Amino acid sequence: MSLVELLVGILIGLVATLAIGNLFSGFEARKRMISGGSDAQSSGVLALYYLQRDAQNAGYGLPLYNSEDPSPLLCPMDTSINQGGVVINLSPVVIVDGGAGQDIVRIRYGNPPSGGASVRVTGNLAVPALDGPLLGCQVGDVVLFHQTKANPNCSLARIQSLTANRTISNLIEINTAPTERPVANLNGAEWVRFSCLGVWNQYEYTVNANLELTRTGGTPGNNPFPDSAAIPVVSDIVSLQAQYGVANTVNPDPAWAASPTGSRFLNRVDQWTDATGAFGPGMGLVNRNQIRAVRIAVVARDGGLQREIVSQACNGNAIGISRVCVWTNDATPANVNLNHIPNWQRFRYRTFEVTVPLRNILWNRDAL
Repeated sequence: MSLVELLVGILIGLVATLAIGNLFSGFEARKRMISGGSDAQSSGVLALYYLQRDAQNAGYGLPLYNSEDPSPLLCPMDTSINQGGVVINLSPVVIVDGGAGQDIVRIRYGNPPSGGASVRVTGNLAVPALDGPLLGCQVGDVVLFHQTKANPNCSLARIQSLTANRTISNLIEINTAPTERPVANLNGAEWVRFSCLGVWNQYEYTVNANLELTRTGGTPGNNPFPDSAAIPVVSDIVSLQAQYGVANTVNPDPAWAASPTGSRFLNRVDQWTDATGAFGPGMGLVNRNQIRAVRIAVVARDGGLQREIVSQACNGNAIGISRVCVWTNDATPANVNLNHIPNWQRFRYRTFEVTVPLRNILWNRDAL
């Protein structure tokens, strides 16, 4: 074998080695991309599962009502109960707008075996006499007193003790601040309804500094609500955004149009709005009762740092680079601020969204 033949053989071997190396490198890059995308999808789907599961329960336990019974939607906004230092009212869902940061979603519901049934109540407010069974209430459960539609005063209280035959022997936290217009008494001309809400819990979701979706509240054990810790439930979640679905169209029926509490609006979503302005921290009863649904978006990250830029803002115009948006079905999707993540453009992201109608209470038509 001559020197020329040997050099040609070495050259062919080098070319083959380079080709195999490039092929293997491309295969590994695609493998990492698929694996990272799968991880992001798993994280996003799991995050939506937690949020949607609780949001679908929002308002459970609040009393059902018809043309005769008063609606809990008529209760003043400040009808509240103090849960170990945390004041909670009857609003099933509350969104705290985080501006450029993370939104907070607070979901409230009870766990009564009665599922929202109510009975008439008479007698002394602290020791009420029920015109029917106790409906499975336990010591420590929260109960709601509600007068007529014409006089929609409400009070929340807590069962302190029961008698041997399971009737209420004592209630506590009755007519205490911040209840705005408490039930005056049970012996007046107006009848009052009594409902057991069970444990009226609040579950709070947000994204922490470690890019984890956390769930706080309602945790049994040694540290019950509200002292339960923020428990990370899903990793690689970089953003949580939420909006209210609001009804703005007034029912043409004169009887409904005259309602002063927000129930006059048709049961449909006319617009989506952030939890700001009229739907912010100072939200009133009418605005609260316009809420028909919530929508929630989570943005998941694949976790693999890329060599080059692979993501851009929703309003970016670079060709071949993915945009990170929420509310993707809107005419103008919204940007997601990810500047808190170092080299955020070198990660891939996936957005997951869910719309949850608040059907337990807020979608009921008989709210007059």
